[in-house]
Amino acid sequence: MQKLNTKTDSLSLRKKRMSAPENWTELCQRLSEMFSVKADLNGVLFLIGIRERGLTFRNFTKEEKYNLINLGSCTLYKEMGLTEITGYDGEGWPVFRQKSVIPGMSEGRKEKILKDCAVIYFRRVFE
Repeated sequence: MQKLNTKTDSLSLRKKRMSAPENWTELCQRLSEMFSVKADLNGVLFLIGIRERGLTFRNFTKEEKYNLINLGSCTLYKEMGLTEITGYDGEGWPVFRQKSVIPGMSEGRKEKILKDCAVIYFRRVFE
């Protein structure tokens, strides 16, 4: 994952007035261009985490990046009904609880589902 473009101070994408992405490739291309990041799955999850926390771009520690990627994943799993927010910790981070388990799901399948959910997530953002 590359360094974010600090000229852009937030992920308020609605102001960009762009049409919603049609697929994963289009989403990655747009996000890469908009934020000067390598928009692979971790990069997209990182951007979702930043947006969900209401943060602005800055240098994040390795631990913060990991937490933001995890937040992005949990947010997308919440969209699928697999997790739910049960509260917030002392630092204001949402605490998730797993609601459902999909047994025997391969890593490749999980990745495909996260990508599809990310496209849906950003469609709403771009609307």
